Amino acid sequence: MSLSAMGAFAVLWAPGIAAQDEPVGDDGARQWRLGVMGSISDDAYAGADESTSVLPLIYFDGRRLFFHATEGGVHLYRSKAFTLDALLSLGGQEMDPDDLGRRELAAAGVDRDRLDDRDRSYYAGLAAAWRGQFGVLGAQAQTDISGNAEGERYRGYYAYPWQTGSVLITPSLGVTYLSGKVTDYYFGVDTDESLNGSYAYYPDAALVPGVGIDLAYSLNRDWAVYAGVDYQHYPDDIADSPLIEDDHAVSFKSGISYSF
Repeated sequence: MSLSAMGAFAVLWAPGIAAQDEPVGDDGARQWRLGVMGSISDDAYAGADESTSVLPLIYFDGRRLFFHATEGGVHLYRSKAFTLDALLSLGGQEMDPDDLGRRELAAAGVDRDRLDDRDRSYYAGLAAAWRGQFGVLGAQAQTDISGNAEGERYRGYYAYPWQTGSVLITPSLGVTYLSGKVTDYYFGVDTDESLNGSYAYYPDAALVPGVGIDLAYSLNRDWAVYAGVDYQHYPDDIADSPLIEDDHAVSFKSGISYSF
């Protein structure tokens, strides 16, 4: 449930990386970028250590088609100030019961051996972004098409890219609305997952606010490195879940990319 969509602006706007003002070639591609991205995140699941991952970073932006790390789609409308996209995204939330603490779950009435995996969801929908001298204002409306969460999420955010020399700093803030089906899938507990077979927890829909900051540094025209941190505050419907031991989640990410 990361707000990584906001943090992506630091990469896309970075000097020497983004080719916003370069002419588009005959093949329609503005840019290819390949690299690697690592992350460390704490989603506050009970008794779980921080999760780490290393993923390939693939970026492509054409006249119509685009692929940006964990999301891609089609530009339905595109101008210097406004973009409307059809978007397919990989959700950031997942849970493996083996990663959670047996003792912590038992204290909350949950049997770890009975817990089902919570897999990542794939979301499809629309995304719009307005760019101006005061920053970027964006919104997304998506629904799960993977059959996992089977719900919807809506996101609004504001980001302000600030460039100084070869460094781009992008603070951002936003809020994500998760439907009841999404919160129930990732944070709910069914009766057959409890110790006594009668306890259950079904959270309602939730608003999750968050803030982040990203930094991108252009080593030269082709190479760039970047890093970022995101913080999310869990509302009571999520924080009160027996699967959760804190009211916030934090993630760090860093990477390097090559443009051609």
